[in-house]
Amino acid sequence: MTGGDEVFPAALDQWTPEDWQEYRRRVEDGEGSVRAMDAITRRRAHAAEVSR
Repeated sequence: MTGGDEVFPAALDQWTPEDWQEYRRRVEDGEGSVRAMDAITRRRAHAAEVSR
């Protein structure tokens, strides 16, 4: 997990309720928790890069 201040576990403090909802959905669908966290963190980092 990389990207500015998006460094685990501090990145979790910045997650929105929507991020947590996505996390719970992914885990309920059978995705591993670490993989789900990584995917969400990568999505957030990409969105931050695009918005610069």
